[in-house]
Amino acid sequence: MSTSLAAFHRLGQASVVQSSRCRSATTAATAAARAVTAAVGKRTVAMASTSTNSTPGKPKLRGAVFDMDGTLTVPNLDFQEMYRRVGCLTKDILSEIDGWPEDRRKRANEVIYEMEQEACATMKAMPGAEPLGEFFDARGIPRGLVTRNVQTSVAHFHATAWPLPPFTPALARDFKPYKPAPDALLHICAKWGVHPSEVVMIGDSAKDDIVSGNRAGAITVLLDTEGKWTMGGAEVEGDDAARVAAGATDNGTVTAPKLEGEMIPTFIVSSLNEVAELLQQHYDLVAPEADAAPAQAEGAVAN
Repeated sequence: MSTSLAAFHRLGQASVVQSSRCRSATTAATAAARAVTAAVGKRTVAMASTSTNSTPGKPKLRGAVFDMDGTLTVPNLDFQEMYRRVGCLTKDILSEIDGWPEDRRKRANEVIYEMEQEACATMKAMPGAEPLGEFFDARGIPRGLVTRNVQTSVAHFHATAWPLPPFTPALARDFKPYKPAPDALLHICAKWGVHPSEVVMIGDSAKDDIVSGNRAGAITVLLDTEGKWTMGGAEVEGDDAARVAAGATDNGTVTAPKLEGEMIPTFIVSSLNEVAELLQQHYDLVAPEADAAPAQAEGAVAN
């Protein structure tokens, strides 16, 4: 099977299973999602009845949220080395460190920050990122960013690797809880006055980006530039079978490369260049109202 055909096949598998993906969340996240739904529900109905640019029969897409490292930027952070140097034993380095004694936590954060700043020196945009940003901008679709990196890295990205207007809101790890919690994504939806089901979350981490998007109730797109992921029910053989046996690396942790449960995305793509056409095919892209930022929804999910 050719590379392009294999990518299309994986994309089709992800689309078929989207209706059965798991979107369970914590009690707090569920409450936040309900608050956003209540706050923007009336506006959503009104816009559906008055919009002159919508396409009948297609669900609406009104916003796009991106991960940064490995999605908007070419991967240049060695997360496995970071886990090793810090001494992390779980699959969530940030949450684990938060539970450590103050001195050990301080040393660990210093290691992480040093590695992140070193990565800034070689940071460059992911191929296809700028055209995709232009695609959303031309249609009035707001762009947001959620990263587990620090704000200084986000600022460096905007200053040196991103020629378009910045992503806003751009939430770094000073916003807690971190991904895979859906809180940051829900916060952005509230800022925009957009229902989470009308927002796409685009990222390269199944365990962080896709789980976060699914818990929020968003559309999810998994960027898989290495072809390392397979669907849970897919049959694999030959080289693929060996790859599955070896496991897949996801933000520093080795996990089974079969996507299951909350890690199942709506779509899988091998390049950001595939995203615009994919979204146009399945969704009606409609810009949210300029003044749609209800205070009730914002207060429900803000820190």
